[in-house]
Amino acid sequence: MPKNFIEGKAKLKISDGVFYNPEMELCRDMFSLCIGALPAKLSVIDAMCASGARGIRYKLENRNVSAITLCDQSKKAAECARKNVKLNKMRCKVICAPTQLALRKGDYDLVELDPFGSPQPFLHDVASSLEAKKEAYFSVTATDMAVLCGAHSAACLKNYFSIPLDNEFCHENACRILVSSVIREFSPLGIAAYPIFAFSHRHYIKIILRLKKNAEEAVFQVKKTGFVSYCHACCYRKAARIPVAAECLHCKEKMVHAGPLYIGELWDTSLAERMLALNAERKYRNARKLEKLLMTVAAESKIRAYGYYDLHILAKKAVSRIFSMEDAIARIRKAGFAAERTHFCPTAIRTDAPHEKVLEILS
Repeated sequence: MPKNFIEGKAKLKISDGVFYNPEMELCRDMFSLCIGALPAKLSVIDAMCASGARGIRYKLENRNVSAITLCDQSKKAAECARKNVKLNKMRCKVICAPTQLALRKGDYDLVELDPFGSPQPFLHDVASSLEAKKEAYFSVTATDMAVLCGAHSAACLKNYFSIPLDNEFCHENACRILVSSVIREFSPLGIAAYPIFAFSHRHYIKIILRLKKNAEEAVFQVKKTGFVSYCHACCYRKAARIPVAAECLHCKEKMVHAGPLYIGELWDTSLAERMLALNAERKYRNARKLEKLLMTVAAESKIRAYGYYDLHILAKKAVSRIFSMEDAIARIRKAGFAAERTHFCPTAIRTDAPHEKVLEILS
């Protein structure tokens, strides 16, 4: 029997055998806000639409979405999406075809790619479909977190051409590996890819990137890829174009290195702030959670620092006591440095304080 749901402005009837995860409603809320906060009129393709929930919401909730195309290679999913389009009294094109074929045949300003597992096999086709655009956007999801976060490092090397790092800021590393992979696929076509909003939640990461057809800027973005070096003994970390010394500069223990990955900024602060304002207007079911998350992202996006410090792990490895989040942030700020919570981890802080100062302040 079909099941009925209401999400945002969308009414959904989910047929048996068609994938729909109600736990991803917050993600669809978040990125509908993100789409609505973009300063452009957009023709959008939801390239793996399943029930059509995400693409239908993008069109219903955002005035700047001029057209939406829903695509799925499953006949059952495409038929379910058609029924949901009709249920919501929309004008919308629905295609039953492989993602690669649909991308080649359309003219889109934003590609939404939400696959099972890794998006890597589809990145070249996305890049090719947007090659003629002066400016465009790419919204991409990855759910292969065990791979990106370092539990399966060989698979990460095979799929993303990057060595991961299994440590306290592995979810940020995961975002940076994915961004690096996108940059690597897009830059040979003269497309510069800029991450403007990165989000990590539960079993997935999702990133939206602004794309610009400019060979010089593509080179500039490639130069923002590098490596992060890390010491498991004292939590020291350093991001650079090439790995730093094999020995920790702080405690002299052996360093490990991850990359190549993106070492630039992951967010456009003004976009997060526009999303926050839009959330106040829309009053989603998850509005309070979204407000808290967006306030955290907007705050942490202003701090130019790689990684974050999990206070529990820091207390276990490198400092003599554990502080509350509020106390730790207050102490770091009092010492003259920036410090904020991070949305990546509820027990972690992001700060621009040098590592030795962090240990000194929190000891």
